[in-house]
Amino acid sequence: MGKRLIVVLVAAIAIIGLVIAGCAPEAAPPEEEEAPPEEEEEEEPAAPEAEVITWIGQSTLPAGMPVSVGLDELAERIKIASGGRFVWEPKPAGAVCPATEEWKNIDTGVLDFCAGGGSYMTADIPFGSMISQRVGAKLSPLGHMMWFETGGRDLSNKWFADMGYDFMDVGGLHGLPEGWIHLDYELKGPEDLEGLKMRCSGDGGKVLARMGVGSVFMPLGEIFENMKRGVIDAFECSNPAFDWDMGLYEVGKYYYMNPTRAPWENYEILVKTSKWNELPDDLKVIVEDCAAAEAIYYHSRLVAKCAEALQSFKDYGTIVERLPTSIETAFVIEANKYLDERAAEFPSVKEILDSQRAFESNWAELWGLPA
Repeated sequence: MGKRLIVVLVAAIAIIGLVIAGCAPEAAPPEEEEAPPEEEEEEEPAAPEAEVITWIGQSTLPAGMPVSVGLDELAERIKIASGGRFVWEPKPAGAVCPATEEWKNIDTGVLDFCAGGGSYMTADIPFGSMISQRVGAKLSPLGHMMWFETGGRDLSNKWFADMGYDFMDVGGLHGLPEGWIHLDYELKGPEDLEGLKMRCSGDGGKVLARMGVGSVFMPLGEIFENMKRGVIDAFECSNPAFDWDMGLYEVGKYYYMNPTRAPWENYEILVKTSKWNELPDDLKVIVEDCAAAEAIYYHSRLVAKCAEALQSFKDYGTIVERLPTSIETAFVIEANKYLDERAAEFPSVKEILDSQRAFESNWAELWGLPA
């Protein structure tokens, strides 16, 4: 009896244990270890915006004229090539400073660049006209462009610096030979030049004065009105395309063609030296390369336009003729005498004249190419 009671109690306790175990809540699963928070990627700081350098300049001619168009196109080339980092803002003649005085205003800091210089400098810079249009030369415009780019520009800049000026050449807009003279009566010989009141510039005007011409200077934009009013009775301006665009077919019955007064035409691209030296090297290269490209496009456009313009003069009724040989010969002789005198007086003129004449001689002999 006692044993059976013990067995029953043990069994009861076991059953109760099983019941309790079955009713107990399930053990919670072990907690998963929390993953360390992901590190946020740091954003790279935005690149600083590139500095935009803006320069103000001026053409020596009115808006719409070839030189002004060429300067506008050069400015656009520079802006695009530099990705907008370098902005040139060219103005037409007279917008910032008096026309033809752009080079002076670069020197004083009013302007940063211009298309001008050359003959307009002659009163202060003896070799000025020789860069833009050396009188009596026997060298083509392309020959002069080659001389300018392979040593002439460096010579100019050397002398600008030696004379204390704060500007330099970085290129040029190279045109064609200019028409020799516009006037209202026929020319037959050198004696017909005596007493003329003629708009001239640079060394050409000085040589003509030695031949008896009453040489008068004025900006190109003033020629038309002064011819109409009788202030002058003859003028030189530029090449046929240039003269046609300026409306000069309305003044001057005769138009004589000959390259000796201005065998080439170069409107220098001048910049302020001190500001140029502050530019990063890549912008300097951009400006020089863009200027070289624009020089070719500018020249090519004028070649195409000049043939058309000369025909337009004829169609209008202008009498277009070659300059009499006697006048050409007399002018070239006087021009070379004048230049030799200047070379004896000014070392800058001598160095540049010697360089040009040597290049000219080589050009004439090289493969028999004409001047």
